[in-house]
Amino acid sequence: MELSIFLAQLLGAYLLIVGVIVILRQDAFRRVFATFARERALMMALALGELVAGLAIIIAHPIFTFDWRGLITLLGVWLIVESIILMTIKVASVSRMMKRFNTPGWYTGGGFTAAVIGGYLLGAGLGLW
Repeated sequence: MELSIFLAQLLGAYLLIVGVIVILRQDAFRRVFATFARERALMMALALGELVAGLAIIIAHPIFTFDWRGLITLLGVWLIVESIILMTIKVASVSRMMKRFNTPGWYTGGGFTAAVIGGYLLGAGLGLW
């Protein structure tokens, strides 16, 4: 349970902070991800880091429940799936995907979703619910 609390606090704080910053600094993030879509080396480095993080979460925290602890495990699975996609997809496909999703609406929605999930996990990790 201590690991679950630690991961809830860590991932919750991270998602809350990043979610709010993404909403506030959308233009900067749109430029970064437009460049990211053209840089295969950067994409691979990110994918390898995501794979390690996802595997670490799944191996250390294999709790598949319908509560905040299961959400932590789900985030680990998400990291693994995204990393595999980034390592196997063609750069042209990533560029097309980025053009489609690299819009203010997606950053507002994604930032809000990240902040809400982060707030929920942080609250759970701090024992607020």
